Amino acid sequence: MTNLDGPILVTGARGNIGSRVAKALAATGHAVRASARDLTGLAVPEGAEAVALDLTDPSGAAAALDGVRTVFLYPTRGDLGDFLEAAVKAGVEHAVLLSSPAAYDPVEHAGPIGAAHQAAEAAVRESGLAHTVLYPSWLGSNVFRDWAAQVRAGRVSIAFPEWRINPIHLGDVAEVAADLLTRTQFRGRSLVITGPESLSQREVVAAIAAELGRPVEVEELTREQALAGRPEWFPEAMFDSLLGVAANLGDTPATVNNNVERVLGRPARTFAQWLHDERAAFELE
Repeated sequence: MTNLDGPILVTGARGNIGSRVAKALAATGHAVRASARDLTGLAVPEGAEAVALDLTDPSGAAAALDGVRTVFLYPTRGDLGDFLEAAVKAGVEHAVLLSSPAAYDPVEHAGPIGAAHQAAEAAVRESGLAHTVLYPSWLGSNVFRDWAAQVRAGRVSIAFPEWRINPIHLGDVAEVAADLLTRTQFRGRSLVITGPESLSQREVVAAIAAELGRPVEVEELTREQALAGRPEWFPEAMFDSLLGVAANLGDTPATVNNNVERVLGRPARTFAQWLHDERAAFELE
């Protein structure tokens, strides 16, 4: 990667992906300015600068953008217009917007997840800021978010267990984003990246069991049962939208492409590798 003058602004640096983007950039010698709404407890790579920034409140934008040429943009809900105007005024040359396939999925695009990402994309597009929209496939971290407690209990209850997904290693997402922030070769209107395998949810649970070295059962739920057991933190409309995607696709193979390898010069890491790298997230150690 080519060194850039000035820091690279990474928004959402507290998140699973933003934190990894900051680390990937710092590991290759780039100056990083990592931002979050609240800096309390924010861990940043050695040598990185932490700045408080709310993308929906332009009051901190000028300081955060000072000297910045590229920005990793986390899709925060709310009005991004003032921040994006400040970015253009500050001379930012390119932004990498993290989005989701929900923005264009045949079912999900019409739901709340798709609408939220479409709004962020529209705001960036209308700002005139040069950008690439990055669409990572099903995030490997979803298994910890959704199933960690059930895995610890030895039984995962899910609807549509034959629904096929394409889990991607978050390290691959971060490294591709870092490449787009520091090189121009693969920048474009959008870039879809996926994991290397199409796996059913049942196969995903089997892979978890294999990594942990103990059985984890799958209990198949109806859509109604899954909705009734929805986690409190997961908004009902979003949860129902995801179930709609699973119902629509069934056991159709998930799309897999080679874009991670095109950008990084190595194959995308497998889901088994993700589980091995992150197994402590199941809190079994």
